[in-house]
Amino acid sequence: MSSVRKVVSHSLLLYVAATALLLVVFVSLASTSRPLHSYVTVKLPANLTILAPKLSFPSFGGSSSSSRRKNGFRPILRDQSASSSSSSRVLAYREHLEETTSIPSLAHHSPTLTFDHIYLLSLPSRLDRREQIGKLARAHGLEVTFVDAAYKNEPFMKWIAERAAEVRVQRLKLMAKAQGVPAKSIGGLHVGNPWTIQTADLAGDIPFPPLPDVAPEFAPSWIDHLHKHIEAGTLSSLVPKDPNLNITKALYDPVEKILGRQVNEGVISTFFGHTKAMRLILENGDKSALILEDDVDVEWDLERLWGRMEHKLKDSGWEMALLGHCWGRELLRPQYLHPHLHASVVPLCLHAYALTNDGARHLLSLLENPWTAYQTAVDTAVPSFISFGIFKSFSVEPTLVVQRKDGPSDIQEGVGSIWHGLLMDSTVERIARSEGEEVVEEEFHEGRPVDPALVWRYGKRPCAE
Repeated sequence: MSSVRKVVSHSLLLYVAATALLLVVFVSLASTSRPLHSYVTVKLPANLTILAPKLSFPSFGGSSSSSRRKNGFRPILRDQSASSSSSSRVLAYREHLEETTSIPSLAHHSPTLTFDHIYLLSLPSRLDRREQIGKLARAHGLEVTFVDAAYKNEPFMKWIAERAAEVRVQRLKLMAKAQGVPAKSIGGLHVGNPWTIQTADLAGDIPFPPLPDVAPEFAPSWIDHLHKHIEAGTLSSLVPKDPNLNITKALYDPVEKILGRQVNEGVISTFFGHTKAMRLILENGDKSALILEDDVDVEWDLERLWGRMEHKLKDSGWEMALLGHCWGRELLRPQYLHPHLHASVVPLCLHAYALTNDGARHLLSLLENPWTAYQTAVDTAVPSFISFGIFKSFSVEPTLVVQRKDGPSDIQEGVGSIWHGLLMDSTVERIARSEGEEVVEEEFHEGRPVDPALVWRYGKRPCAE
């Protein structure tokens, strides 16, 4: 019994000692206002260990007892004196999930946004736009490759238009015969217009013959001839038969009633520039590439937003993905594995689009078909091919890239439109604020007029015809 009493007595002494030591620790912490940043381990004789939970105690000075009871004895309290370490502890689980469950493309920054190249189409003389794009690229840590666009007043633009006009005469005859309709009834420059159809008939059963069989002067093909001069750097030697050629008159479509749709120098030069950028994808062996025009603004979280969408597209067989577009009806098709991805309907504008290597090859074969090339605007031809179901494209909606519309247009007078797209978090606006500029938020109201550029180019019923 005496041995039992000794054990009990010894245990009681250890318990009292432990309690006293804990009280000393707690009082010390409270008097210095220093929180305990980890579990307090108190070692006692006989390997007796007591763990005190991580607690934070306010200073006794100037605090009421009720305040101490309320704030000082919770099981877990934030450490207000070390907010950064506290924040990291609060976000530790989120950071763990981020590191262990994020898709590979988001694990590290990609200076080309998962693409092999970002091609930036821009006139060499537009140093203002190149400077703006330079700031935007630095804001995202991006590497862009400038592609020199062609000036609309270069003589070879008239040479291209002259060839396209000659082809149109032959094409019109073949289409009228295949469709059994008067030639004067064929035309229009809307999305899905007759000049973008790849066959002479509407059903797709009667292909166009090889062009030299109809017009030997085009042998082997006027597009092949153009490519030879592009590769040789001798485009300046391509001059029209008529140096005073009026492009709009030569390619005028009497069926089309909207003047803004008629082909002009700007339409030809834009078509040439975009096909030039597409060919670079093939020449450089890119698996995929992003093509941008030089008047864009992008979402501040562009890389993360696009990275998640690109991951969803990998098994879709996509050829094109439009990160930016305008005036389309992309919400008419269901979401594709992501709330902002839709199979394209009629996405207009080409200020931001991605192409796979196969997509670039396929699209060039459609755009540079000698029977089709330069017959209509490139940003009408592309949605036409999509609407025919012969080219597989996806659209991001809402868009991640918009046109700025804050400077003179290279295609038409003015800025092209007083409207531009909206972003959740504009990179351009962030840059402006950082430089001390005032950024005025746009106001929305129900009576807002229709975008004048939309009416000018597509009429009052966009995409309907």
